[in-house]
Amino acid sequence: MIPIYKFISRMINSFINILFVVQIALMILVFLTATYWFLTLLDISAFSFVEPIANVVSDFVKIFYNQSVSVGGVFIDGSLLLFDIIAIVVVFALSKFKYYCHRAIDSLKIAIGGCEERREAKFNKELQKEVENNIKRCNDVAILVEFKAKNMMVDSCWGGESVEAIKEKEEEAFKTFFASIKNLTGCRFAKSGDKMLIMLNDFNSVDNVLNFIELAVNRIRVNMRKKKWLLISYISLDVYDNNTNFKRDVYPLLEKLVSLKIQNEPVCLGNFCMRYELHNEPMYKPFLRGSYNIIDQECEVWSLIKKN
Repeated sequence: MIPIYKFISRMINSFINILFVVQIALMILVFLTATYWFLTLLDISAFSFVEPIANVVSDFVKIFYNQSVSVGGVFIDGSLLLFDIIAIVVVFALSKFKYYCHRAIDSLKIAIGGCEERREAKFNKELQKEVENNIKRCNDVAILVEFKAKNMMVDSCWGGESVEAIKEKEEEAFKTFFASIKNLTGCRFAKSGDKMLIMLNDFNSVDNVLNFIELAVNRIRVNMRKKKWLLISYISLDVYDNNTNFKRDVYPLLEKLVSLKIQNEPVCLGNFCMRYELHNEPMYKPFLRGSYNIIDQECEVWSLIKKN
């Protein structure tokens, strides 16, 4: 419809220009014939050069109206005067008609604007859908979990607990944690040093896995607290697709996020948040932690806070 509206608008503009030319021509004729008629009455020949035009106009008017006007017993040809009056009325009528033509053009501009807005909205919707489809291609999730244990009964000022005892408690926590989550469907597990790597290939399961991890860690934390031990968890997660090199691109990022030492909250980058926004009924809400130097560039780091 936009090309049609623009074509109609151009036609109306051209018609307005023609009307303007007609108005100018009529006003020039009115000026010449009125001046010629008036000076002729005064027997002044200054405008005698207009006589051929005046005769043509007069002959044309007499086709429709052929009467003379009597002034003081003298008959005067009133065809020129009648032409001038009619011409002025026509000029005024054309001005009004041009006004409505401009109104029509304004209406067409509004219609064109509405069509362009709808077309832009449709384009943006299609573009957004395409972007969402590209984001949804990242359907694999990797979660890295690290535990740190601390004896609450030992003051670090006096040397603290031995490294062996701390490692033993952390290893005990890992074993209990793995025993709790190993039966999760759709998950693969790998232990890398003092960290547990959990991978799943269905993003829709990420909330259930995170919730199960949180419950398992909290149970371990409660049991260790009874023994006067504090368990701190560091959890990072990222999303990727099948074309991503996991060892080169994903795992180093997870380790870098864990090294930020944000306690007891899953942390991620903006790419995970964009994918998580497309998740149906998310259980967690992203919370901006700040900007950190991640893999040699400043990146916004987000925590996932469980909704009430």
